[in-house]
Amino acid sequence: MDFDVFKKAVMDEMRERFPNLEFGFREMKKLQGESYEGLMVTLPGSKVSASLNLDAYYERTNTGASEHQVMDLIERAVREASQNMPQLDWKVLGNYEQMKETLMLQMIPVKGNEERLAEIPHEMVEEMAVVYRFDLGSNERGTSSVLVTDTMLKSYGITRERLAADAIDAAVKNHPASLRNMNEVLQEMAGDRADFRSDEPSPLWVATVEGGMNGASVIRYPGFLDRAVETIGGDFYVLPSSIHEVLLVADDGSVALTQLEQMVRDINEAEVAPADRLSDSVFHYDSEAHLFENARSFELREAMLAEALFADDEPEQPKSLTVLLVEPNRYPKVVEIGSDLSDLQKAVGGYIEVVYPFEEKVGLIVNEEGKMNGLPLNRALRDENGEVYDVVAGSFLVTGLTEESFASLTQAQINKFEKLFHQPEAFLRMGNHIMALPIPKKEQETRKAAKTRDTDTVGSKSKPRKTGHDER
Repeated sequence: MDFDVFKKAVMDEMRERFPNLEFGFREMKKLQGESYEGLMVTLPGSKVSASLNLDAYYERTNTGASEHQVMDLIERAVREASQNMPQLDWKVLGNYEQMKETLMLQMIPVKGNEERLAEIPHEMVEEMAVVYRFDLGSNERGTSSVLVTDTMLKSYGITRERLAADAIDAAVKNHPASLRNMNEVLQEMAGDRADFRSDEPSPLWVATVEGGMNGASVIRYPGFLDRAVETIGGDFYVLPSSIHEVLLVADDGSVALTQLEQMVRDINEAEVAPADRLSDSVFHYDSEAHLFENARSFELREAMLAEALFADDEPEQPKSLTVLLVEPNRYPKVVEIGSDLSDLQKAVGGYIEVVYPFEEKVGLIVNEEGKMNGLPLNRALRDENGEVYDVVAGSFLVTGLTEESFASLTQAQINKFEKLFHQPEAFLRMGNHIMALPIPKKEQETRKAAKTRDTDTVGSKSKPRKTGHDER
């Protein structure tokens, strides 16, 4: 039978077997790409539901199980779900001041979660993202939690920044960081078995949180990585064992990065369930720069630094650059700008970040906190299929690149990127997608006039900031 017929059969059968329960269907958009059609089980008068993966049960009917056997399995799952339904006071869930004490962090991969990340608060960490959950406690079936969404934030009337700060405070307090040598962990698992005893520490250290659930997020705990430096004795590599823990290995030259990368791939393939995989990459923590980054980026940065130190005839950095200035609601224009960091910051109205969305040797210098500070949306960035995957907030510069720094654009580059960013755009969210709409010239003039009036009335201020090396 096809899936729709199967769904109707399940609904009729479960209603007959459990006349006191309420049933429904819903598409469950889960993290890690594990979305499925869910059978929702609800106790009478309750606003809390449990979901059963109907896709998995339907698959059993195609692999030899009879319809009666599958219905019995679903009955057993419904009974268990209804008996272990978390007791949640809906009024409490709607009270952020109470719920913030239960916040926890979860580290997930970006790949496979793009659609969900578009509608939930998160912080990007290389190719991973930190999301936020309310911890509802544990029972014999495991732990229960609720993923915090943008819709929930809107109902609470709080910002993403407030949520992130509160989540860090609650996580550090309720789920303290844990860093132990691998030998200690193995000995604890083995009990009194002598073959696991060792007086020499392992080169591997296990970083997680107490209880182990979603422990990879410990790398975002304030000060944790610097405390790990003291324990390990210097810089270290970070191996994403799973979403529940990471392994730390000293960067002392005893093992090659390629070996560590192969180790991570092998473990993910053989040992880690798909829903628990975090990344196939290896990361690195630079204790001097206090920088967590992809290990390949670290090696490239070190190589570039060494090359700069030993270059015999390093060219002098030009004092000014010819670049393209792209402002919201205006056409791009060619400007001459100073090459100092302060000049670049002034041009975009704050701390800078450089993004590299094109294969050509050009970069976009954007305001690092543009979206956080609510700057007007400017231009869309599109993939090779023309689909919008991000939007730049605030004014930005299109600049050329050398092996070491920024450079003036060539005339060919000016022509190409003026055409690419020529049309001012407005933006509209359509479901999980962002639509970029060209702004007619007349409306551009209206917006420009309104902006001028606001500037004359309010004025603006900029804050100086001591910047790190990654802002160049």
